[in-house]
Amino acid sequence: MRSDEELHTQMHTLTIALILSGIHKSSSYTFDFSSIISSKNFDPETMEDSIQRAQEWVDLDPNEKTKEYISSLIQNKGGPNCQKELQRLFPSDGSRVGFGTAGLRSAMKPGPLGMNDLVIIQTTQGLARYCQRAAAEAGKDEKKKLMAVIGYDHRANPDLGLSSKTFAILTKMAFLEAGFDCVLFDGYIATPIVAYAVTKLDAAVGVMVTASHNPKDDAGFKVYWSNGCQITSPVDGHIANFIVQEENLKPWTDYGSMLRKAMENEAACSDSCYGIGDKDITEFVVDDYFKAISASGLVTGQSSKFDTKVNICYTAMHGIGYQFAIKSADTFGLDALYSVPEQQGQLVSQLVSHEK
Repeated sequence: MRSDEELHTQMHTLTIALILSGIHKSSSYTFDFSSIISSKNFDPETMEDSIQRAQEWVDLDPNEKTKEYISSLIQNKGGPNCQKELQRLFPSDGSRVGFGTAGLRSAMKPGPLGMNDLVIIQTTQGLARYCQRAAAEAGKDEKKKLMAVIGYDHRANPDLGLSSKTFAILTKMAFLEAGFDCVLFDGYIATPIVAYAVTKLDAAVGVMVTASHNPKDDAGFKVYWSNGCQITSPVDGHIANFIVQEENLKPWTDYGSMLRKAMENEAACSDSCYGIGDKDITEFVVDDYFKAISASGLVTGQSSKFDTKVNICYTAMHGIGYQFAIKSADTFGLDALYSVPEQQGQLVSQLVSHEK
């Protein structure tokens, strides 16, 4: 068992290492100290395997920040802290974040076990190829391009240059590279609207970049099939197999340069996604979604029969549904919707009410 002094020294050494690698103490990046302190997480015999996997990752990673972070660990591989971190991020058994009926979900971090730019690219390339295979097996017209629909939430890890927004943009880039038509919702979107858009636009697949109720440091990649429903077995297994095919694990093009070039033109763009988002289609689909609700029979006018005013307070866990909750309240004829401004992105503290 380490003494308190030894533990303090190790923590201090780690802090210095993080600062040198560009990840400051104030960073939102969650570093797992427990994996560093526990000796059972470090196996010297498999260290070389982890280093090799880390280097292979660096060679493919389009994200400059995560690439730099892993490179710094490799350069300092003689230090025990760096060794343990490398083994945590790049296990010698080659494991990677699992793909299932809920798609992907993990912390935003480098390596095959996390949500990051390279994992998103590999996943989308595999998903695109499986969609094309499934369409061919179903006898679809090969001359007609398949369509994908993509939405995203607000999650981000700025210190590592990771975010739902960039994940969504990279997803669209990969689908386009595969020969798809693709719609990227302009700005944050509610998950049900992505599912609705799949059937409305006759898309082959939909992707929502969100981790739903998971902790804020997580991100996710939900997949909706052509029927607008979340994928089920055995489709998830087929997609998982396509993701790990060698041709799909290597980026088909220089996505990193494409993204950086798009970001450089941000000031000249009218959309939220550096000119890659589809603003007009977004407005059309969102408007049509609420029109469909109004015409569905769900809006019965019961709220007008209340004897007293019914006030509803809306709160988000990690979500971005506020603007859509307002539209929903209006659609159903509800009198008021209260919310905490911090969950609307406003820098004020008082409670506000949005009257019809």
